[in-house]
Amino acid sequence: EAKQPWVGYYWAPTALLGKYEMVKLGYGAEYDAAEWKRCTSVADCADPKENAWPADNVETLVTKTFADRAGPDVVGYLNKRAWTNDTVNKLIAWMSDNQASGEEGAKYFLKNNEALWTTWVSPEVAAKIKASL
Repeated sequence: EAKQPWVGYYWAPTALLGKYEMVKLGYGAEYDAAEWKRCTSVADCADPKENAWPADNVETLVTKTFADRAGPDVVGYLNKRAWTNDTVNKLIAWMSDNQASGEEGAKYFLKNNEALWTTWVSPEVAAKIKASL
């Protein structure tokens, strides 16, 4: 808020990263999965090497029962739906600044990210969603 530089550690997604432009500092090393398993993630490893933190994957999982009941349209949507941390950061920053509910946030997202979400659904479904907004 004071427009002063600072160095810190933060995670994503979060409203803070959606509200303020941040610059990610490098670790000075690339992520090495084998080294992570061998030592970085092992308490009291005797000979740690420089290693970057791994990026997490966010997965959507459903049971076979749900998939069978929901049908191919719903499963197809879940397979296509994806967004970046930047998109989520900006959305939750808007929600925080506006004390918005989840429903208000969803409507804001749909109104302001049409190019993204319309790739997740059929043109017919997209038209129905746009008409409801």
